[in-house]
Amino acid sequence: MQSQEQLEKTEVRNHVQSHPKTNSYTQGQYKISCPSCQRERTKNKLDTPFSVNINSETIIYNCHHCGINGAISRTQGARMKVVKSEPKTIKLPKTDKKGKSADWLLARGISLETAEMSGCILSEKNNIPVIGFSFNDEDNKTVAVKWRTANGKKDFWWDNNATKLWGRQVHNDSLPTVESTIIITEGELDQLSIKESYKNHSNIEVYSVPNGAPNKITDHDGKLDPLEDGRFKYIWESRSIFEGKERIVLAVDSDKNGEILASELSRRLDKARCYIMNYNGFKDANELLVNTNAETVRKQVINAEPVPLHGLNNIDFYSDEFQTLYDQGHPKGVSTGFDSIDKLFNIQTGNLVVVTGYPSDGKSCFIDQLLINVAKNYGWKANICSFEKSVPYHAIQLAQCFIGKPFFEGMNQRMTQEEKDFSQHFINEHFLFQDYQDGGQPTIENILEKSAQAVMRYGTKILVIDPFNFIETSNKGLETDVISSMLTKVQLHCKKYDVICFFVVHPTKPQMRDGKKNVVTGVDCAGSMSWFSKSDIGLTIYRGESNVEIHIWKMRWQWLGQTGVTKLTFDPLSNRYAEQEKIEDNYDWDFE
Repeated sequence: MQSQEQLEKTEVRNHVQSHPKTNSYTQGQYKISCPSCQRERTKNKLDTPFSVNINSETIIYNCHHCGINGAISRTQGARMKVVKSEPKTIKLPKTDKKGKSADWLLARGISLETAEMSGCILSEKNNIPVIGFSFNDEDNKTVAVKWRTANGKKDFWWDNNATKLWGRQVHNDSLPTVESTIIITEGELDQLSIKESYKNHSNIEVYSVPNGAPNKITDHDGKLDPLEDGRFKYIWESRSIFEGKERIVLAVDSDKNGEILASELSRRLDKARCYIMNYNGFKDANELLVNTNAETVRKQVINAEPVPLHGLNNIDFYSDEFQTLYDQGHPKGVSTGFDSIDKLFNIQTGNLVVVTGYPSDGKSCFIDQLLINVAKNYGWKANICSFEKSVPYHAIQLAQCFIGKPFFEGMNQRMTQEEKDFSQHFINEHFLFQDYQDGGQPTIENILEKSAQAVMRYGTKILVIDPFNFIETSNKGLETDVISSMLTKVQLHCKKYDVICFFVVHPTKPQMRDGKKNVVTGVDCAGSMSWFSKSDIGLTIYRGESNVEIHIWKMRWQWLGQTGVTKLTFDPLSNRYAEQEKIEDNYDWDFE
């Protein structure tokens, strides 16, 4: 039975598919009727309050009347054909420095000089004052414009779409330059406000994100919904501006959505160099400028507080997080997709999971199943570093697990071409592979660096390293010390980038008891006791005669689960695990 949220998304999908403006799935922003509230409205029945944004990955929707909002993946439900629209030629109107848009900007504390240098267009559309924020290419040609009303309302629309940060940087040779700092704001008006505050003081780089803060937040942990990962492409497209910067000041709004934006930006840009701007009780940088002065704005930029790291700080440094834990309880992980395993542990980012077991007992297949489950259920993306199989063959195993049919011809019905294409599309959207078969050193430093790039570019939440014995390690010192140092780096990486790492390691040698293989744990892993001591969660995959046992032998955090064992079945044709069915004994054992 579908939940209320699932019913809403099904209704939205059907509405978008049937509406003449959106049924071609051409990328862009649309305003159409709302499937939820339109029929019940008695006034303004011709209104189009339902905002629909179609991009290459998702459909993001929001009704400005009834408030329903969310995002639908292109792989959720039926396949959807997305047509990329050809960028249209932009004809810019002449800026009106004496119109209502200019008056509105001045009332917000922003001079026309700052607006003009930043590439703003002041105009009117349908007798409504508007401001255009122009995006230029390398040849200084305007390729996109984001428009907003300048009448107190927040209506936005685009001429073409932009995937880079907004902000034209004009250098004043008569002023000193702040080389090591860059400021990222949540909105264009905040960017203009900070530029205004520095225009007679110094040159400093200030940019705005092109699409504001995310609207969709997950219920289970209050973090960014993975379906909105696509909105952060501007970080990768603008990555060159962050090179060499020691200090990245995040000037986001002081609300929940701004907090989520700051969290995701700092996760992708390296928390160690990110700072949060405080507005002394005001909502954003523009409110601060309007109610104080330029000097105060500059002071708050200087006094921006570093994003919390696992370093040397007093408890007041973590005051907000500390209060949130008190108010909302411990963080909740997401489901593994198996009810029996959920009773033992949940999947939570920021943790190191050590996975062990004998060769061919199904360690890699089990991890693949978990990745498929969280990708389907939560939209999580994974970065896989697997040394024992090529990327195409690994993709075959993922496709079989996703579709539930064999990839190759054989005794059983194989997946159809359409199903193969569908699985390839799904894998392409949710998995990124590290490939060292064509060269490159598979050191832990290289693996973690590529993982950091995957977080920045794609917003990955999972890192898989499979297995340990393929990693090149230093020959200096004892093996146990080398492994301990390596696991410390992985642990810090998980915390810094808020990812969960599944690290596969083989046991030293088969442990036999009564002629049978014994169930190995972290103390049996090759090379070091650190596999046990430095893991947050430890699990063993053990294949028995009729089932596969999942043993949890380490659980650092009690709210994520407990030690114990459960049993699953495994289908080698589909590479799928399943819950073991319990056979009920209905025989009447009451003998007279």
